Amino acid sequence: MRKPTTLKDVAGALGMHKSTVSLALSGKGTISAETRRRVTQVAHELGYEPNVLAQRLARGTETATVQILSGVLDVGIATEKILLIQQELSAHGFEVPLYTWHSHSASKENSERQAAQVRGLCRQRPRAIVCAVQRLPDAILQELDAYQARGGIVVSYDTEVPYEWDQIVFDREENAYRAAKHLLEAGHRKLGLGMSHLREPHSPTDPQVHRLRGFQKALAEFGVPFQSQWFFHTSTYERGGAELAKQFLALEDRPTALAIVNDYMAMALMTELTRAGMRLPDDLSLIGHDNQPIAAYCPVPLTTLTQPTDTIAEAVVAQLRERLQGTNAPPARIPIESVLVKRESVTPPKERV
Repeated sequence: MRKPTTLKDVAGALGMHKSTVSLALSGKGTISAETRRRVTQVAHELGYEPNVLAQRLARGTETATVQILSGVLDVGIATEKILLIQQELSAHGFEVPLYTWHSHSASKENSERQAAQVRGLCRQRPRAIVCAVQRLPDAILQELDAYQARGGIVVSYDTEVPYEWDQIVFDREENAYRAAKHLLEAGHRKLGLGMSHLREPHSPTDPQVHRLRGFQKALAEFGVPFQSQWFFHTSTYERGGAELAKQFLALEDRPTALAIVNDYMAMALMTELTRAGMRLPDDLSLIGHDNQPIAAYCPVPLTTLTQPTDTIAEAVVAQLRERLQGTNAPPARIPIESVLVKRESVTPPKERV
């Protein structure tokens, strides 16, 4: 990736001293109008952007801004994590603006536009950038990598990415693996998976890719084939649960257990199936993900796996503060694992199959 144009580059192109170029661009000093015009024109042609951090340091001030970037802003757990991180950083005196993008389009044009926006944010020289990497295109991650190479601080969380910065990783593959394994250990061999649509092409930062891999890993360990007709793709949250119920009821050969990627979807599915006359968990066992408060208040209290938002947010802030204090330790990869919360929605199948 091309290095940013510096004041020295502009001075070299003009054959001037760097201090002259600096004065011309700042509007200070006894610089002629013609010289000021030439400097401004060449700086623009070379793509020079003032180093905001250097300007602040020259004035004896330092930004207290930590930017949060996210490819997801929802009504659920992704936003909860952002709010927890914002609150904790704000308590330590930082300004914490949030920048998010509509991430459903994975087109090259959309990715490049988003990357240009991130490039502009990096030029503001915040103290650090915290990034929720799920569903962000690689073009944005490359901009963050370049920002860190220039001396910035990046801490990311959620999905693991192949970059050398601090990462707080919630292991969704292990999360889905443990959900499927719990159903298999209960005696189920006809397992389905319900989650929102996988984007095309598949992105390594999409959590659904990791969930599918973990689910299939558990099936393989028990010698159970993956049944594509029981892999349900829907919208998100309650609407997705209602869509899943419609798809499930249309099947002649149905699974005896379903792993659902979030608790709100599972709750809506449970409600719709109950209205259709099914008895849960006798007719169908369900396991959710995230352990949202709704899980305990479903028509049948929902077995689920936690996504510990407090632990994730605390780890992000702790690692960031350590970097801001000047540690030179190698980039950290801190794994965060889930906990299985057993409730009444999982029982052995009526007949082992």
